[in-house]
Amino acid sequence: MNPRPLVASALPVLTGFTVVAAGALRRPAAGEGHPWIAPLRRLHSGHVGDYAAWMLVGTTLFDVLAWPAPGTR
Repeated sequence: MNPRPLVASALPVLTGFTVVAAGALRRPAAGEGHPWIAPLRRLHSGHVGDYAAWMLVGTTLFDVLAWPAPGTR
């Protein structure tokens, strides 16, 4: 097995993850952000249960979007 295709496909993905993670570590200034994020921030109090609930919501949404359409395989 030639590892070059694996490295060639993994490198852009890992670079993208690194860029997104670096951007997420930056603390936003007060009042910074899009107006549509405010309702989401009000729904999340920072408790452990919120993290579990949002993980469940995200996983469910991903599953629904990844579910094959009827008649396709």
